[in-house]
Amino acid sequence: MAKHSFSVPFSGSSQDIIAKAKAAIEKAGGQFNGDEGKGGFSVPTPAGTVKGTYAISAQTFAVDITDKPFIMPGAAIESQVRKFLEKA
Repeated sequence: MAKHSFSVPFSGSSQDIIAKAKAAIEKAGGQFNGDEGKGGFSVPTPAGTVKGTYAISAQTFAVDITDKPFIMPGAAIESQVRKFLEKA
């Protein structure tokens, strides 16, 4: 069961949004796997590892956070993911 779910609309191709997400997560020391349809990721943080899955439908990047540190609010993770996806 997801601990936090949200969707991020995007413009451009699904390949572009995947490339942005993969680059940002790997730069943060995390792991990213998947394709233009769906996949998963994990990112280490000082409080613990954040894990999740994603799915792309039309122009929407839907994220389900499946595991996160108890002390880390879902809204903080959502904010960071949105920043990752905005970076060119």
